[in-house]
Amino acid sequence: MRNYLTITILLIIVGCSVSKKTSAVNPFQGDTVGCGNFIVYRFSEDGDQYISVSFNANEVEFEDSFERINAQYIEVKWEKFAGDMRSAICNDVMGEKPNQLMDQIAKSGSVSIRVNEAEQKKKENNEAYKVTVTLKDLVFENLSVDYLQIENVVVGWLPG
Repeated sequence: MRNYLTITILLIIVGCSVSKKTSAVNPFQGDTVGCGNFIVYRFSEDGDQYISVSFNANEVEFEDSFERINAQYIEVKWEKFAGDMRSAICNDVMGEKPNQLMDQIAKSGSVSIRVNEAEQKKKENNEAYKVTVTLKDLVFENLSVDYLQIENVVVGWLPG
């Protein structure tokens, strides 16, 4: 019985130390927004953090799937702020930007970007268009996200 208790305590201690380093919890269940040549954001529910995916849409074919994040073409970031960022991103009149608390670039993961045929025609006509971005197995320094989909976000326009 004593050995069982010792092993249980060790497992609890090890479990706690691992969970402090890397969290598998996905806090990004809030609003989505997009703008620019190609930037999409998925916020946390309170808006104080987000994951953003950006790249030059003229450099990469849509429907491409990247098995790993290639920094030459695409950047996936996790940023956290001292307050709600939703009014400070992709708006014609941007609100005040709270202090940034953390900024990390994904170390690994996969990104899939889809644009249907109708939306592709809008892009070709230099109109705003919708994209769907699927992120899998993202690994940041202090966070891992197994799966995150950012659906039907309008990009291809500039605020201002």
